[in-house]
Amino acid sequence: MITRSHTETMDGAHRALLCKSGNWVHMTGIQPRNLDGDIKEQAQDAITQLDELLREAGLTQADLFTVTIWLKDMRYFSGLNSVWNQWVDPANPPARTCVSGELYRPDLLLEIVAVAYKTGV
Repeated sequence: MITRSHTETMDGAHRALLCKSGNWVHMTGIQPRNLDGDIKEQAQDAITQLDELLREAGLTQADLFTVTIWLKDMRYFSGLNSVWNQWVDPANPPARTCVSGELYRPDLLLEIVAVAYKTGV
């Protein structure tokens, strides 16, 4: 069985930000709410939302399995990492990929996709 939450239509696309099935939780389309900030502000905003989704699913950062971060431009990589490295547990980081690509809004600097695995379910 799959449960979905935060279903919405955003710019014409139907989506769910969080989908759970068994031990697996997929969170996708995590974007900063405030697009006026620089990469550090947008990254902090998106990571805060990731934390909120994890808590809602009964998970913690330690349950993260993989994270993919899409950056508008790789010039933002070090700014992103400065925020990421303050947040992530260096002893238990998830597998992480960071790629660049054109994002659908010009003021959007990053988007996060994450997969978590809850043990003991």
